[in-house]
Amino acid sequence: MSNGQDPRITDLRRYRKARERARRQPPPRPPNQSQSLLGGRKNAGPILVLVVLVLFVLWLGPTVAGLIGQIF
Repeated sequence: MSNGQDPRITDLRRYRKARERARRQPPPRPPNQSQSLLGGRKNAGPILVLVVLVLFVLWLGPTVAGLIGQIF
């Protein structure tokens, strides 16, 4: 009690400030129930399509090159 105040009053002030801060914060948002299969990322669909196309081209690339080689 160096400043002459009762420490319980300080604790009550700290409690009230913490309670007021908690009241000002918005409530936590509930998780989105209609979340898509790819998650919450907006660009996941086009990226997935691009990856599938690249893998498809790499898989068919040697076959197509062989056919072209036989034709010419």
